[in-house]
Formats: sequence, C-alpha cells, structure tokens
Amino acid sequence: MEDETLTLIKRALDERYDRVYYGTAADHPKDEPWNYVVFSRERTSFAANLSGTSEVYIVAVVREGYVPTGTLEEVVGAMSAIPGMKPLASSDAEYDYDVKPNTRSTVEMMTVRFVKGRKR
Repeated sequence: MEDETLTLIKRALDERYDRVYYGTAADHPKDEPWNYVVFSRERTSFAANLSGTSEVYIVAVVREGYVPTGTLEEVVGAMSAIPGMKPLASSDAEYDYDVKPNTRSTVEMMTVRFVKGRKR
C-alpha cells in the first residue's frame, strides 16, 4: 500500500484484528467465518479557502452473529492513534444486517466514519 494514511490505517487495524482488507473483502476465504474488518475512503472535501482537504474514511466491522460490545471503542482507539485522525462528529456508528449466502447465519456490520485533515 503506497498511500501513507492507508498504510497507517492498515497497521492500526492489523494490531487488533486478524483479517483486515482495503476496499472489499473479496480475498476473504470462502470457507472462513465472516469475521473481518474492511476499511476504505469515502470522500475528500475541499476547505472553503482551498487551503486543504478533509478526507473521510470508513471502517466496517463484519461479524457472524453480532459485533461484540466494546468493538466501537476498540476501533475508535485504533484509528485515533493515527495522527490527525478522529471520529466524524456528524456521523453515528451504523449497523446493518444480512444473511450469509447459502446459510441461515445472520451477519452484523458496524460502520464508523473518521476524518483527517490535510493541508495543501
């Protein structure tokens, strides 16, 4: 991974979670439980005076069954350790549900947004 911020995010999440992917979990082994983390970029906004940008990143924790209590705090702690990274105050942690294909297993996904400013 060449982008410095993406590399820092990957390292921070790798310290806490076994399976961490960028963008999608397409490389996740088909026979493994859906217990992984995916991070990605959501958008880049320009400052009003064009002096910099704000980059928004998403961290999605996917678990068969449910996301354990305390996971939100773990993710926020890992991401906040990256200089300049903080939870996006205007965004809540969101939860989505699905059924794992060809099973009856419920999958819960917690999505959290973070922002990091960048000067030009």
